[in-house]
Amino acid sequence: MSTQRETLVSVIVPVYNIAPYIEECLESICRQTYHNIEIIVVDDGSVDGSGKLCEELAERDERIKVIRQKNAGVAAARGTGIELSRGEYIMFVDGDDWIEDEMIEALVEGVNDADLITSGVFYQETADKMEKRYDEFPEGVYREETGLDLVFKTMIYDECTESIQRMSPWCVNKLYLNELVKEVYQTVDLDIAFAEDSVFLYKYLLRCRSVVIKHQCYYHYRYRESSVMHTVRNNMLMDINKVYLALEADFRSHELKESLLFQLQKWIMVMCFRALNSHMGFEKQTRIPEYIVNISDGKNKRLILYGAGKVGQDAYSQLRYFGYQPALWVDKKFQTYQKEGLPVVSPNEILHREYDAILIAVNEQDLAEKIKSELSESGIPADKQIWKKPMRIW
Repeated sequence: MSTQRETLVSVIVPVYNIAPYIEECLESICRQTYHNIEIIVVDDGSVDGSGKLCEELAERDERIKVIRQKNAGVAAARGTGIELSRGEYIMFVDGDDWIEDEMIEALVEGVNDADLITSGVFYQETADKMEKRYDEFPEGVYREETGLDLVFKTMIYDECTESIQRMSPWCVNKLYLNELVKEVYQTVDLDIAFAEDSVFLYKYLLRCRSVVIKHQCYYHYRYRESSVMHTVRNNMLMDINKVYLALEADFRSHELKESLLFQLQKWIMVMCFRALNSHMGFEKQTRIPEYIVNISDGKNKRLILYGAGKVGQDAYSQLRYFGYQPALWVDKKFQTYQKEGLPVVSPNEILHREYDAILIAVNEQDLAEKIKSELSESGIPADKQIWKKPMRIW
């Protein structure tokens, strides 16, 4: 392997109708403290001027190469970039996101002789919420002889904690070996339009002999209402089935096939339920509950329901099903939920209502304790606050 500063890194950027964001993305790559890079921009048939913007940016930095092709989807666009790449390593950056200046340098220095290094993401979950996300494994080097199998056994689903995708499922926050990427991509179905990141990543991981996990966040994921994950897709169940078929053979041929197939099937099941609940345009009353909340302590009491997230919405439906009408349904983000048509109001309204108990409908104990503390500070007795960990049913 060449020395660190001599190592060429190929950065592949698929672009499709993202004119408002592409300049910020490419400038963040050009600003990298690690200079030995080639930036392969694949314009996948944009019609909003994105391609022209990319060509203008390429005139400012000779490291940028712009390729134009007919629209074929993000997987095909990445495939075009992979074919043209010359670097020893490959990185992917989506054209509507951006990266910290030191990202490539940090990953190249951290990868050593491993087949993959993964890092954290500044994840914009909604228009007004950003959080740090990273792999749910301790930082360090995982090799075949020192714990890599433990990663494989829980990377998609951990039965003990009911965690889905403990290994971050994106391909953009990682650094890969070019040679291995090209080998893997020959087996990727380019027609996959959903979870294409995960399909490539899991195929790649199962060929790895060593992986470095780093929690530091360098990649900024941008929330967009028009992105695939935030639009109604009537054919989503068919897309999910494609994901299962794309991975089943790889998992079945691996020495850890029993664990991997179980994880894959659990993940696919969860994706199907989420699709039915959130992505196919179904009416809210058809929603399949994800959680069951213990309401036994609230029987024959005037209840206020605190929390309107997934747990809260399931609790509200459950209460209504059993004939309970909450005296009030509150959440700090009440304005967001009101826009969704839910009868949620501010927690401040608690002080103006008569009630017997407040049922706190959240999954995490830490969050429940925080809510309890805030309620106590408002003068609400602790014996009127109820929280029991809900049972997850899928």
